[in-house]
Amino acid sequence: MSSNEAEPAASSSGSIHKGSQPPAPEPAPDAPPQPTRPTSVKTKKETEPSIFIQSIRAIFGFRKTSLTLFVALTYLVVLLIVPLAKRNTLSLPEKEPSILTSSWLDLQTISHKPHPYVSHANDEVHDYILSRAEALAKSSKLNITIDDDRETGLTWFEVSQSWKNSTSDFFPLHRFESGNVLVKIEGKDPNLDGVLLSAHYDSVATAYGTTDDGTGIASMLGVLEHYALTGKQPLRTIVFNFNNNEEFGLFGAEAFFNHPWSKEVKYVINLEGTGTGERAVLFRTTDYDVGKHYSSVRSPFATSIFQQAFATGVIRSETDYRVYTKHGMRGFDIAFYKPRSLYHTTEDSIRHTSKNALWHMLGNSLDLTMDLANSKKIGGNAEDSAVYFDFLGLFFVVFPMSLVTSLNIALLVAAPLAMLFFGLIISKRKIWSVGFSFFRLPISLLLGFVAAKFVNHTIYFFNPFIVSSDFMSPLLTVGATFLFVNYAVLTTFQAIWPVHDLKLVITLEIFAVHWILLLATTVSAQSTASGSGYYILTIFYTLYGAAAIFGLFGLSVVPARKKSTRPSSYGSISPANNADSHTVTDADNENSPLLSNSIPEFDSESSDHSEHHFEDDEAHPEHNSFAYDWSIQYLIVVPLTTLLSYVSIQLCLEGLNQTVQESLASHELVFRIILYSAITLGLPLLPFAYKLNFLFALALIFTIIGGGLNALTTAPFSADSPIKFRVAQTIDLSGDSVPYMEAFGREELLPSILSDLPSVKSSSANVTCESVGDGNELCHYSANRPYLINGTASDNDFNSYLDVQIIKSKDTIASPYSPMKVELNITALDNRFCYVKFNSSSYTPGNGKSPVRMVTYFNDTPPANTSAVASTMAKYSAIPVGGSKDADGNDVFKWLQGIDEIHLHKTNWSQTMYHLGIQWVPKWLEDGEEQQPIDSPENDLGVTVSCYWGEWDDVAVVDGEPIRKLRAFDELLQYAPQTASWSNRFEGLVRIDKYVQL
Repeated sequence: MSSNEAEPAASSSGSIHKGSQPPAPEPAPDAPPQPTRPTSVKTKKETEPSIFIQSIRAIFGFRKTSLTLFVALTYLVVLLIVPLAKRNTLSLPEKEPSILTSSWLDLQTISHKPHPYVSHANDEVHDYILSRAEALAKSSKLNITIDDDRETGLTWFEVSQSWKNSTSDFFPLHRFESGNVLVKIEGKDPNLDGVLLSAHYDSVATAYGTTDDGTGIASMLGVLEHYALTGKQPLRTIVFNFNNNEEFGLFGAEAFFNHPWSKEVKYVINLEGTGTGERAVLFRTTDYDVGKHYSSVRSPFATSIFQQAFATGVIRSETDYRVYTKHGMRGFDIAFYKPRSLYHTTEDSIRHTSKNALWHMLGNSLDLTMDLANSKKIGGNAEDSAVYFDFLGLFFVVFPMSLVTSLNIALLVAAPLAMLFFGLIISKRKIWSVGFSFFRLPISLLLGFVAAKFVNHTIYFFNPFIVSSDFMSPLLTVGATFLFVNYAVLTTFQAIWPVHDLKLVITLEIFAVHWILLLATTVSAQSTASGSGYYILTIFYTLYGAAAIFGLFGLSVVPARKKSTRPSSYGSISPANNADSHTVTDADNENSPLLSNSIPEFDSESSDHSEHHFEDDEAHPEHNSFAYDWSIQYLIVVPLTTLLSYVSIQLCLEGLNQTVQESLASHELVFRIILYSAITLGLPLLPFAYKLNFLFALALIFTIIGGGLNALTTAPFSADSPIKFRVAQTIDLSGDSVPYMEAFGREELLPSILSDLPSVKSSSANVTCESVGDGNELCHYSANRPYLINGTASDNDFNSYLDVQIIKSKDTIASPYSPMKVELNITALDNRFCYVKFNSSSYTPGNGKSPVRMVTYFNDTPPANTSAVASTMAKYSAIPVGGSKDADGNDVFKWLQGIDEIHLHKTNWSQTMYHLGIQWVPKWLEDGEEQQPIDSPENDLGVTVSCYWGEWDDVAVVDGEPIRKLRAFDELLQYAPQTASWSNRFEGLVRIDKYVQL
């Protein structure tokens, strides 16, 4: 029948007759009149919902286009807001503060040349800091006191299992002459524990020390200047420790605890630099009661993920903070953290930092110092670790770890109970049937993981070092692969076997995974710093739980509705022949609720607004759900989890990506982080993936292709992101005395660089390399000799640089039950650091127990060439264990566990000799074997003396002619490609060794 024939006719009473139905029978003549119900008839224009309502429905309806738009906007906002927040954090005040102006000049002055502990430039920086402090103290009305360890002769003499050699059976003995400059501002209340600010002014030999740690020193000078010039006395005493020799042992911080002012302070702010600038992050804080004071800073930048990385050993390098906390202090470790490829190289210079970076550290340090120093009371619970992070540099969030643990336990119990409650209601009403849809996500996750791992491994195989300069391309490529596979799998399942509210099914499954992870981390981490980075898991668990509970609530509370029966086509109303009017239901007017009491079956994109006849029985329960609940669930889960994931992942990879240059283990770790980070970024979208349209899939394909090509074809190293190698020139006076250059780095990268050096090509010597494990190799080549001192060519003979004289050999007439005794004079010209290692027929350092039990450091200046044994070495049994002084004022250290090495640091350049007395136990006396003659080779002690020099950016005047001190290092800087950078392998750039048998 044609549409015209199907058109209903309106009776005069307003009733509508369907064309497919016979006319109603005429009423009996005597029948009472039947009441009639007028039909509301409005024009099309009157019945159409407003543009606003139509827009709301179009945007918030669960439609492919709407969802894809939401996702695009989410990613756009995240990608825009993060760099904008960084820019805002690094912004400078409109009017430059005077302390920033002077601190910038301080930083420029400090960074004039490399100034390691073993250099004369180190003294220049020491003198500059001292003069600045004296000038500020003189100009201030505050009571400011200055103490110079170099003048007072403060010395630290102790066995210390440093962070480098933390094994329980390795005992190096350190003798360190301190060059710390200390400044004290007296507080109003001397009974309150003071605050310590600390940074180190030494650099490594290959760097100008601008960020590591010149910025920390300049920031401390800025804080000191603020107090000195404003004259505002703090409530608590403030001590500034401008310490020396942090780079190879944290010695300046250790020496501080031999100073009487160490007893006046309890809280510490340690300023450090392990990168080359930008923002200074809060690495660590000791506890919540102290850590909450960081909320006072103007530009917070912090995450306890770094704190967890230090606590669990993922980050193995250390700062002075470790020493301070070991001695019971509480406080903060604040540091620049990227990029590592420029850190400890010549690129750690003024041109790679900015006033913005300096102000970020200086401004925050000043705020934090003022807050701590003016606090009447600081909480005393030092055991409760802090969980903390900043939100886009706008504010600082911090909780005690105990509270987070309690919250985790509560959430682990409450959220499942709430879901169980609503689940029982849903089950009782038979509202929701999902069949076997719970298997969809595991299948898609497995396939997505396999595909993502394959892509990740492909990048690792073909361009393994790309993450050093660009971790974002691999991250996006792997993440897009993971998302695309999940999108394809979930969409296919839904198209073939549709199920109502699949997004809720997936949300519940992801929640279950988070429940297991949160339970595991809560049990394992308890309330220690090793679990302080898991806060992000707590947040994600809470958000997924909220979204899941909301979805279950929506299913459980909607009322039953009438079952709709679609009219047959024969009974439809043709709008073509009724253009001016149609019947309006309640769902069509502007007073309709945004959250409808019914949704289309299987989440269809559009609703059918044709007229329905309703029956009294309940409709299919799967239709009873909020029509717009998806948007609320999306807003709960996706934006915040995506933002937090992206910020945390970016922060971690910025700090760790260039560790791929350091070892194979680190390399593999970084790629694992990229794989799981990519999955984490994609996880929030999985509940909605099956509803995204083809444009989203197309975008993922383009990302995979574009990101993959970039990750596979881009050169991994550049001038801005070079590969870093560690070098040193070594001369073995007990061997061939050839000045070899040693270069250490990742395998297969060094030979081509070194073989192209002019000195190598012009000589007959070859570059020889050997694997040293963990993906690294050590290469050697004969290089230009160094010139270390001013004088004649004969003065610069290698044997003049270092000489070891045995003043008194072992006593052949001594009692067989007493230790062997010997004295050495070590001559090292223009030198500040040597170390002495021991070995015997049954012992090598780190392997076995050292036979050396006591060391005497003779303080005679210059040392006598005759024996000074006398009282100290003759009375071994009377000497107490540990450090002591003998009757002549010499330093004595006795250690029954055995002394493995002696590290000798001095500040006096005019002292050319180290005078040592050594006592060791014969092998037979140690292990109970048969007694050997006193002069048996079994009782000999081997001694290797190694001394270091580190001034490359300088000249020596030899026979009246200036000559560069370290020409071999100059050659590397001049002729190596700009994609390579160089750092010192040891405490200096030149090491000279000599072996003697005692």
